[in-house]
Order: sequence, then C-alpha cells, then structure tokens
Amino acid sequence: MKYNSHFNNIKSHFPGLDLLKETEFNLFRNEIFAVSLIETCVSLCSKSSENLNINLNFGVIYNHTYNASARIKGNQAIITFNLGLIDKLDIIISDSVNLFMSEDIANATTNKIQKEELKQICCECCISYLFYHELAHIIQISGTKENNSYDFQEKYTEVKLFDVKQHVYEFDADLFGAMLSVVELMKNIMNENYQFKSVVLFNSLTALIFALSNIIIEYSRDLFDEIYYQHNSHPHPFIRIIKCNEQILGNILKNLDVSKEFLDTIFQRSTTMISQVLYSKGRTLNYAKFYNNNSKEIKEYIDEIEDLNILHKELTRYKTEDFFNKLIN
Repeated sequence: MKYNSHFNNIKSHFPGLDLLKETEFNLFRNEIFAVSLIETCVSLCSKSSENLNINLNFGVIYNHTYNASARIKGNQAIITFNLGLIDKLDIIISDSVNLFMSEDIANATTNKIQKEELKQICCECCISYLFYHELAHIIQISGTKENNSYDFQEKYTEVKLFDVKQHVYEFDADLFGAMLSVVELMKNIMNENYQFKSVVLFNSLTALIFALSNIIIEYSRDLFDEIYYQHNSHPHPFIRIIKCNEQILGNILKNLDVSKEFLDTIFQRSTTMISQVLYSKGRTLNYAKFYNNNSKEIKEYIDEIEDLNILHKELTRYKTEDFFNKLIN
C-alpha cells in the first residue's frame, strides 16, 4: 500500500490535520473493509493525479463523525474520509444488502454466493460515488481563481448567509459521483463480450440506488425531516437522491440495451425499500408521499439550479469526453 507516502505528503502541506497512520488501522471497526477502501482510494488518487495532471493525495482523518472533505491549498489537493465515515459506510452497505435480500424478488433470484458478489459490487460502486464526488469539488475549484485555499465538508450545516453556488457545486459533484459509480457497476456486471444478465443488472442497480440513498440520508442528520430549498450548506437529501437516481438510470438507459419500463420497475422497487427503513434518530422517509407533497417546489428548485449551471464553466458537466475517458479507461 502507498498510503504512507500519501500520509507524508498531506502532513507536509496540511500539518494541522489529525491523520490516521497506517499502524493505527486496527482502530477501524472492520479493518479488512477499511483497508480495501483505502487501497481503492489511493489507487484512484494516483490515476486521477496522472491523468488529470493534479497533485492529489488521500488520507483518513482520526475523527468518528460521518464526514468527508476535499481541500485545496495552492497546487496541492487532498481528499479525506473520516474514520467514522468508513466505519459507518461498512454498516450502511451491509444493512442495505441485507434488507434488499429480505425482499421476495431478491430472495428468489439470488443465492448465498451471489449475495456476496452483490455486496462487493455495492461496495465498489459506493466507494466510487464518494471518491468521485470529492474529486468533483477538486476539479470545480481548480477551474476557478479561488483555489488558493478551499475546503468542502460533506457534513450538513446550517448557514447564516446562504450561497446558492454551494448547492450548484453539490448537485454537480453528486452527478459526477453517480455517473462514475454507474461505470463501476457496468464494469462489474458485464463479461468480456460486454454482455450482461438482466437479473444481475436488476438486482445490482436496485441495491446501488438503495445504498446511495441511505448514504446521502445519513449525511444530512438533523436537516432531514422538513423540506427546504434556499437554505443550509447542502441541498435537501431528498432532492439529491432524485438527481442521483436520474443520473444513474439515465446512464444505464443510454449505454445498455434495456427498456424504460425495466428501469421504472427498478426505481419503484428501490423507493419502496427506502420507505421501509428506520434511519438513525428514528427518521423515516415515505418516498412517494414526500415527493407528491413537494413535487412542484422540488421541480422549480431543480430548474433554478440547472439555469445557474451555465454561469459556472468549472463544473464537471462541462468537461469533454476525453476528460471522462481518462478516468474510466
């Protein structure tokens, strides 16, 4: 593992961060999961650094809160996950797959070995989403004149002075992360002839949407129950979930030979599962009811953000096809 070199690079440029040393990985609740995640992120950092010509390092912060961040100082960029996020992520993915397997369709179409394969696919796709969400923030800030020192935290906060650009950037980062997670999913389910089994796609895609929704909801903590629009550091989690679902299903429809009806069934299946979850602090989300009660305002706010995108050419959505090919090949 090259984590030590990343650790040293970060400490030399960001000395105030309390980073976890490689010798302290035994502090993770599930060390095997944590080491695998860290190895993946270190590898993705190296690939991104080489192909995008940026100085990027990955580190783990010794903090038990559920948080991740992207930081830039001069020409140095870092992506960090908190110890608490990695521990919680393992639980979210395991719980998501276990709840998914209790569904009648999943239980009838997935054996024990396939369940483990499904969990592994889910892990890799969720890690891709989280890493590339943070990388999107690095790319956004690198494309502006404000990149001397900048810090994006994923923990939701209430802010006195609302800045809509923060929501623009978060939507863009979500779409970037969701798109690269779909790429990871397609890599996992297709054989060397680019063929796939419909039932594997059906289960894997449902589990991915379900798990990513759970990750986004857990980020929001207390800013969850009531819908809001022009407030707080991040868009409401429900609106983020809607946009991620659109990106994921739209990319599958564009790249694989499946019908819209097939994807509509996956969407209904995943949202039904979300509505059955009891989240931390006793929170629940009736997906259909929440959407029906707020659909008009949600659509208006999404349209407002989409109209503002044109003012920010630094967003990842404006990168070329060659840019994306460098990341996925």
